[in-house]
Amino acid sequence: MYELQTTSNFRRKYIKLAEKNKKLQDSVQKTLELLRTNPKYKFLKTHKVFLSQYGKVYSSFVTGDIRIIWMQVENKLIILLLDIGGHSGGKSVYR
Repeated sequence: MYELQTTSNFRRKYIKLAEKNKKLQDSVQKTLELLRTNPKYKFLKTHKVFLSQYGKVYSSFVTGDIRIIWMQVENKLIILLLDIGGHSGGKSVYR
């Protein structure tokens, strides 16, 4: 099992995205549970990405347009959640 830790950026964006959306909250919780047990689980569609603000990190699927950006702390079973947001458009986590 991995330990999940969050950045203040992730927490702030999650609250803004999901505060009034119970369905999205449920989807995020499902994704986090899968990340905790197996970050390479097929449903998550996890893949490496390079983002200028973070460097080499991973992206995992939450919903059709929502992704979680994370990195594994080197040599530890810790996943640091960096960002959450849209796959495309103005709120894209890939910018």
